Amino acid sequence: MKSLTVGELKKALENVPNDTIVRLTSDTGVDQGQCGGKIVVESAHYTHYSTDEHTVDYFGIYANEEEGE
Repeated sequence: MKSLTVGELKKALENVPNDTIVRLTSDTGVDQGQCGGKIVVESAHYTHYSTDEHTVDYFGIYANEEEGE
């Protein structure tokens, strides 16, 4: 598991509007408060697209509990 660096986060934030919603996702339950150990932020990305039915617009942060915790 590799931790996200500040440089990688800055790159992911390029051209993301200031009012964009941030969502936390996880495979280990971190996003639902099921973590008792150290949280490692692994990646971040901007998602924006529109269809005829809806628009998706959010900045996602992916984090998990550190392995071995």
